[in-house]
Amino acid sequence: MDTEELLETLQAADLSYYQANAYVTLLELGTASATEVAQASDVPDARIYDVLRDLDDFGYVELYEQETFQARATDPETIVSGLSDRASALESAAAEIEERYERPTLDTQTVSIVKRFDTVLEAARTFVRDADTQVHAALTRDQFEALRGDLVDARDRGVTVNVTVLDRDGDESLDEADYEGAVNVAHRLSRPAPFVLTSDLRRTAFAPNPAAVEDYGLILRNRSFTYVFFWHFLLFMWLPSPVAYEAGAVGSKRYADIRQFLLENRERIRGDEPLRVEIEGRETDGDRSVTLSGEVVDAEHLSDGDGRDDRAPSVMALTGTASVVVDDGERRWTVGGWGATYEDVEAERIRVTDATAETEAEPAE
Repeated sequence: MDTEELLETLQAADLSYYQANAYVTLLELGTASATEVAQASDVPDARIYDVLRDLDDFGYVELYEQETFQARATDPETIVSGLSDRASALESAAAEIEERYERPTLDTQTVSIVKRFDTVLEAARTFVRDADTQVHAALTRDQFEALRGDLVDARDRGVTVNVTVLDRDGDESLDEADYEGAVNVAHRLSRPAPFVLTSDLRRTAFAPNPAAVEDYGLILRNRSFTYVFFWHFLLFMWLPSPVAYEAGAVGSKRYADIRQFLLENRERIRGDEPLRVEIEGRETDGDRSVTLSGEVVDAEHLSDGDGRDDRAPSVMALTGTASVVVDDGERRWTVGGWGATYEDVEAERIRVTDATAETEAEPAE
């Protein structure tokens, strides 16, 4: 550290410019008169006595009379110890400031804006671990590999996992072994897109695509906002992209959104084979939690727009009413999706329970 840096550091430790100059001069001279200190430093003659008295009060120097007014630097041990303690406190404060700015407490905030993608990815990992119904994600190969272990654990818990992998120039495509055990269905999209992960239609981790000017991320624990991001994923990153991988049937499929349930099971609903489900949700009249099991006997569901059954549904088809009628053997329940008002039940989770559906249900489109 040169003299200028030492002076700047001492000023940061609350010495004035003149006090720092006088102290560093005394460190070099050892013992000197006030006049000698003024001549060897930038301190004006008119200020030197006041400056030295202040340094004496602070414990940096010792003053005494010997024909002339003399000063010498004190043993630096106490000063060095104090500076070290202060440096440690400043480092701790810097770390705390960064932590509070970039990593807000996810458990206590509904919406958080963060600066680092690592923070978004860590939130996504937490959301996958918290999922018990369905995970949707649009992510690059590297991001998929970073989350793969958590996605495998989610699948082992019975969570339905659908991902769109964003191919970037120079990336090697994932193969079947990479997807196996981690996803139900994977699509591939060959254009830039944001990182989006939603969990159970209640939690979202989002970051703009790398080409975006903005440098930020969003972490949401909010059902309303998450539904917006789910639709963005569905319309722009899922439906338009081709299937890259489709897992074989393992257990029953779970859905957090009634429209995706209808998309994947529309042929079964149109056909003669019974489709049995278990639905967890709330009664719209009274807001009481309810679980019902039965057969889907009717649906006001998604059409293909022009009546052609071999087409993927159009965007307009997704905007219509989405509801089903479930017969539990005692009564028929009308079931809607998020925000249902006129139906008997707002579905929060739909699980296909019959074996036929497990083996024949279409992949998400």
